Amino acid sequence: MVSLPLKNMPRGRSLIAALFILAALSPLWWTIGSWYGERLLADGRARITGLLTVHTNFLYTAIQQRLALLNGLKAFADAHVTSNIGIDAAEFAAFASVLSGGTTGIRSVVVSPDGITRFVYPAEGNEGLVGQDLVNDRRAAVRADVQRAVRSRRVVLSGPYAIRKKGLELVARQAVYKGDTFWGIVSISCDIAPVLAEVVQDPHSVGIDLTIQDRTNHLLYGNKSLLEENPVFGKVDLPDGSWKLAAAPLGGWDAAVSKSLFQFRGITLAILLLMTALLYLLMSYSARLKSAVRERTDGLRQSLTNRREEEENLSRTLTNLRRAMKGTLDAMTFAVEAKDPHTSGHQRRVADLARTIAMEMGLPDAELDGIRMAAFLHDIGKISLPAEILSKASHLSDVEFSLVKTHPQKGYELLKEIEFAWPVARMVWQHHERLNGSGYPSGLSGEEILLGARILAVADVVEAMASHRSYRSSPGLAKALEEIGARKGILYDPAVVDACLRIFKEKDFRLA
Repeated sequence: MVSLPLKNMPRGRSLIAALFILAALSPLWWTIGSWYGERLLADGRARITGLLTVHTNFLYTAIQQRLALLNGLKAFADAHVTSNIGIDAAEFAAFASVLSGGTTGIRSVVVSPDGITRFVYPAEGNEGLVGQDLVNDRRAAVRADVQRAVRSRRVVLSGPYAIRKKGLELVARQAVYKGDTFWGIVSISCDIAPVLAEVVQDPHSVGIDLTIQDRTNHLLYGNKSLLEENPVFGKVDLPDGSWKLAAAPLGGWDAAVSKSLFQFRGITLAILLLMTALLYLLMSYSARLKSAVRERTDGLRQSLTNRREEEENLSRTLTNLRRAMKGTLDAMTFAVEAKDPHTSGHQRRVADLARTIAMEMGLPDAELDGIRMAAFLHDIGKISLPAEILSKASHLSDVEFSLVKTHPQKGYELLKEIEFAWPVARMVWQHHERLNGSGYPSGLSGEEILLGARILAVADVVEAMASHRSYRSSPGLAKALEEIGARKGILYDPAVVDACLRIFKEKDFRLA
């Protein structure tokens, strides 16, 4: 039988047990990473859906603005048909000039009595349209669209067709009737290339790729390969069918989440290793303690010196446990600051300020330690946010800021299962709540907010305003103190504000 050298050694057995637990937890660590990757993808799709909706609405509004001109032109023709007044060329030119003025891309405004083009604006450059028989046009596609407009009495779209100078011509036609008798066709032709250029220019600046297809699935902009990358789709409903928009992150979905997922896996692996080390220390201590008890029971031969040595071992073990816990907290703090180097030291400074405010308010030592620990962890929820948002050098969009506002809830979810001696998770959850109920995530007010969270709120605001950020310079400490003084009793607890002002103005506290 093979002998195991570690079998009768307490530390060896503890090491084996700790490694076994690490091996057992590794699949869970990987599963959590996979779940987080799915969450990143879901959040990314939601973000891109919001951005695509903006571009879809812009394209819809731009096209509808041009189709509205066709409604005005039809009303002009209907008025003359109903009153049996012939259309005067000068009057038509004046009306068409006003109708199309201020709208970019209008190529022609046309009235075709009996389907024969007679009135065209502008005349210059469109001479070839005059006399064109739309009903019997030699182009089969044009004939089909004209006949469809005559039959349906609705707006019919033709194109977009590629034209010179990289343009895209979209033609909108509608039949005019006198009672039940066909009178003629009104049509407006416009170049929508400038509209598409304006729509597709902005997505690249926010990190997405875009394609646009017309109602026949003809690609107007972008690369068809994007349609094979599981994109987000949008739709522009038009009178004669729909255009489709598709969007995906530049570089694909995997590239969009890989950096954040890699950071999350690295951070959680570090936490798992620290927890394993902590378990090893606990089990090793327990094994050594049991061995000591057995030795005392067997012979009661230990002297006072041996007891003293055991007490020293116990003290060292407890010191190691405290160091391990501090290391875990430091790792969590580093995890947040690693995603946003511009806020380095923020959590430590908030912790020092919050503890000093609590001390000034006369809170017991046990509560001081709990508030300081909550302050160290108050931004732990930002681990789940994309690093691009945290380190963005400009002000956040509404969509990005709504993601940032989830960090207190996510911090609570990370900490709620850890058995602290204080309500650390709840203080982290509530540190953005405000006295008048205007805060987030739960809109708590007054005494509904823990005192520790009210202290954190003031410390967080003062430190943030006194420090530089990637998207702004520091307003300064004086401005921060002026802010909390002005909002005392409205957003911030009066007793907390008074204590904060005293330690800065009377006791010369400094943010190190």
